[in-house]
Amino acid sequence: MVPNQQTQVQITHFSKLPQLDGVEVIKGDVPSPGEGEVLCQIFLRPINPTDVHAVQGLRPIGPHHTPHIAGGEGVAKVVKLGKGVQNLEEGQRVVGVPWTGLYGTWQQYRVMPAESLMPVSDKLSDKVAAQLWVNPMTAKGLVETSKPPEGEYMIQTAAGSTLGRMITSIAKHLGIKIIDVVRRTAQKEELEKLGAAAVIATDKENLIERVKEITGGNGAYAAIDAVGGETTKQVAMALQDGGTVYVYGALSGDPIQVDTLDTLYKYKKVEGWLLGTWLGGLKDFKATIQEVCGYLEDEVIVPDSGDSFPLEKVHEAILETEKTGRKGKVFLEG
Repeated sequence: MVPNQQTQVQITHFSKLPQLDGVEVIKGDVPSPGEGEVLCQIFLRPINPTDVHAVQGLRPIGPHHTPHIAGGEGVAKVVKLGKGVQNLEEGQRVVGVPWTGLYGTWQQYRVMPAESLMPVSDKLSDKVAAQLWVNPMTAKGLVETSKPPEGEYMIQTAAGSTLGRMITSIAKHLGIKIIDVVRRTAQKEELEKLGAAAVIATDKENLIERVKEITGGNGAYAAIDAVGGETTKQVAMALQDGGTVYVYGALSGDPIQVDTLDTLYKYKKVEGWLLGTWLGGLKDFKATIQEVCGYLEDEVIVPDSGDSFPLEKVHEAILETEKTGRKGKVFLEG
């Protein structure tokens, strides 16, 4: 039986870490589905970097207003069908592709257009299904965007993250030679086992020199960077003439740096990359998401899952996801 009230995580105002004084757990009404809509019970949600950015008001897309309900991803169960819905059944597990507005999953119940929901294969666990959208689709998009010609190399930074490991796994599956960049030597072995052509640990190795060694002095064809700041500059200088760095994150919190002469005379580019923009340019969205689902079902990519926290402990969960060296994605459950 569907209750009248539900637990929600509301952003009352944008706030900084670790205070998070703008993140509140509240009670709200459970909505009813209209024609063509579905009432979903969302029961598990990963905390992605974009969610943490949204809490702080740093996200360039999604809600810029307050208050609003947080969360951009999760897995749900269909509990009630609106009039005219025929492609879904009560009790099915579903995910939003994407969730409307790219927010609103940090609550227990939500109405969604039926056309925006996709049934989840029984082959996928709840924790894998909850992560089906953001990281796997981003990994697919970044590899496709920066894919080098046969025999050439690509670079990725922050390779030890959940998303970074997915990128390495897809690159291996597609026969792409990828150079993974991490901060700590202790991370190298795991990524080598995943299939990286080489791993550079910047605590003991010079990024530019090592890339030149690995590529026989040619430099890499392209790079994807989640860090920004000085790292973007170093990665760009490790590329061959005409190479492009696709920046999709800002983990350092520092403005992007470039070497002016290296960029000018060697025709190098630094471009921002967003999942939504890439998705908007797809010719066959359905085929792409089916391919990504196949990667998950066949365990080509295996999301790394960590601890779960109840919605009521959202502050603890957000701080946990920001810890250096954390293993696996943090979830909100219930």
